Amino acid sequence: MNRLVFILLFFTLIACDRPADPSSVVGSLRDSIAAAITPIHRVVHLPDSGRMEGDEINGKREGPWASYFKSGGIWSRSTFVNGLEEGPTEVFHENGMTYYTGYYLHGNPYGEWVFSDLHGKELKRVVYDSTGVVVR
Repeated sequence: MNRLVFILLFFTLIACDRPADPSSVVGSLRDSIAAAITPIHRVVHLPDSGRMEGDEINGKREGPWASYFKSGGIWSRSTFVNGLEEGPTEVFHENGMTYYTGYYLHGNPYGEWVFSDLHGKELKRVVYDSTGVVVR
């Protein structure tokens, strides 16, 4: 019996090679609790022209959002981070053809955006710097 206790104690000590950093444990626990109690609300707006769907956290848009025409077809797709558009965005004509595509960086248009007509023919390209200013 003593031998078994000794072996279990020995392997337990080996498994506990070094103590955990208390600040990392507290920080991780704090983040887990915050994530568990942060209210995420699914939002569906129904304006006269169609509807918008997405999530809000603390009153700010978060994650993927989509807008739809009254007919039900997709109008736009974007992603939000802390209330600001971030990443690729697509906007469509009511006939389903792409109206424009682009990219958002911290809420500002960034890089090359391509605009097309109702039939998919390219109308223009616009390039934005990281602050959303047109550079060409």
